[in-house]
Amino acid sequence: MISELEIRKFSDHGIEAFRSYLEALRAGATTSPPYELLTDPKASRQIEGSGRVEQRKFETRLDAARYLDEALADISGNGIENDVHLWSWLSLFYFDQTCPPDKNGKRKPGRDCRHIIEPGYPYGHRHLIGGAYLVYNVYGLGENLSQIFLYTPPNIESQFNNELAGRQSFITNKGVIEAVSQLYFDPSTNKAKRGAQVKKRAPGTLYRFIDVIQQLDLNFDLYSMTGDEIISILPPEFDKWKGNKQIW
Repeated sequence: MISELEIRKFSDHGIEAFRSYLEALRAGATTSPPYELLTDPKASRQIEGSGRVEQRKFETRLDAARYLDEALADISGNGIENDVHLWSWLSLFYFDQTCPPDKNGKRKPGRDCRHIIEPGYPYGHRHLIGGAYLVYNVYGLGENLSQIFLYTPPNIESQFNNELAGRQSFITNKGVIEAVSQLYFDPSTNKAKRGAQVKKRAPGTLYRFIDVIQQLDLNFDLYSMTGDEIISILPPEFDKWKGNKQIW
């Protein structure tokens, strides 16, 4: 594993070589990540004045987003969230964290979009590295409001990220995200409250919140409302989730 590198971008050749590796993993291969692609001049190229990245142990995706927000400061602001070649290169650089091997040396990469970004809706947020940066920086959620999305380890996407970041009317509405954070984030554990993500639409859970907000959006201007105001119009089934309220 390379400990530090100047930031580069994959070429099309590099992306396809990385994609082939992901396919091999899904077929059962246990070969080591092709880190040589990171500096191979056929597979990647330098970015003028881009800075460097180093291997750090990220406990959460928020840690990764916080670090990359600083590391990429010199190249941000030019549609960086859509740069397939950059985020794919970074994904390989941090591959041992975004796709760690199990005790038998096998890795489970999942869909390519977790490692080779598919920009925009509905899959851009699914990229384990780029999606975290997207929530933290591009959508402007910052340190506090990103927590409910990015509290998981680097290789795991939370259900909050999966269900909300891919819905434009949710992720771009600060009041809705404030309401989500106040209802479902537990500051004592720095995780989602227990039971908030059950897949059935149990009263007051994440999936019911999505349903109810979509209904309320027909009659209320939710973009003009704060998190407190949105919570105040939720039905009684959400009352039990209102403890540990946070003010951002």
